[in-house]
Amino acid sequence: MDKPVGTDLEEATSMTLESILELSAKETLSDYVTMIAWSPIGDTLAAASGSGEVRLLKNFVSLSLCQPTGQSIDALAFSFNGKWLAAGGQDGIITLWQMNEDVPKIVDTLECGSWVDRLVWHPTCNHLAFNCGKTVQIWDADLDEAVTNLTGIASPQDIRWSPDGKHLAIAIKSNVHFWSNQDWSVPRYQWELTAPASAIAWSPDGALLACAIHDHSIGVLNWSKAQHLQREPIDENDMPTIMRGFPGKIRQLAWADLPPSADLPPILAAATCELVTMWMQSPEGWDSWVLDLHSDTVLDVAFQPKTGWLASLSEDGWIILWQAALKSAQVLEGAEAGFSCLAWHPTGLHLAAGGQQGELLVWSTGADR
Repeated sequence: MDKPVGTDLEEATSMTLESILELSAKETLSDYVTMIAWSPIGDTLAAASGSGEVRLLKNFVSLSLCQPTGQSIDALAFSFNGKWLAAGGQDGIITLWQMNEDVPKIVDTLECGSWVDRLVWHPTCNHLAFNCGKTVQIWDADLDEAVTNLTGIASPQDIRWSPDGKHLAIAIKSNVHFWSNQDWSVPRYQWELTAPASAIAWSPDGALLACAIHDHSIGVLNWSKAQHLQREPIDENDMPTIMRGFPGKIRQLAWADLPPSADLPPILAAATCELVTMWMQSPEGWDSWVLDLHSDTVLDVAFQPKTGWLASLSEDGWIILWQAALKSAQVLEGAEAGFSCLAWHPTGLHLAAGGQQGELLVWSTGADR
């Protein structure tokens, strides 16, 4: 897997390789940082810990939303308009804060009866999908009522709305089921996998869905074609692409969110062992290369919005910024026992990361300093 040389991707992201990000905020939570999430409105960051703490950084000023409870928070997300923040975890309760006040307030708690580790907001309305016992429930936060309960779905591996919000993909055991928001009675389509999934990710345009599979492979479904077929693919040409040969578990997937002016094919990053493997669609299939500067397990990867810059985070205590997902441009440190999660601000002006000893750090680009 050789890195492509002189590609259009590198040209599309060309810029100086001097210090790109500088530290702009640092806080410490009481335990391992399990989740972080940026609000789409303003400079507000939420972070959660393994002890149940939820903390806000609002314009880089710290505000506690929930003190440690001894039970972890494992799912955390802002709604599309920043009006709501949802958090769920080990205690089986989802807490909903309303964020349009100077001081956020709890307006609802949803009893789920079992550990909540998956929740995701609809991209254009305040509908929240989450695992709830043996169902996946969709909740209308504005109306304070359930939209639907999708039954027979115990312990989904992942839940993701399509970018246009018209479909909900749920990984269940060795299948990915797709529901239409026009008909919740039965799945519209089923993708049968070779083994259980660990994560799914939509491409920014919603044309492709990538799935990390426990047999150390990645499947890519052409949803732009599949959604017009019957409930399962029949023709061999309609079957998903399977990428094999990964050295271990695939922990995270990320699609490049490139501007239309870049005129580039889809690009996918996958975190596996100490590596980041890159895949770019080509007329012959998919070209691949490896980014291999980390010395310990890579836990997370994320592309800066509207650029080809990639951040990879590892237990080795490094976050590496990769220009065009090809060559390293900067190494960020600050988590002595290693990092745990990262997230770009929707504008791309800030990068936040959590550490395994409670560190919460934010770096900012020159444009925002």
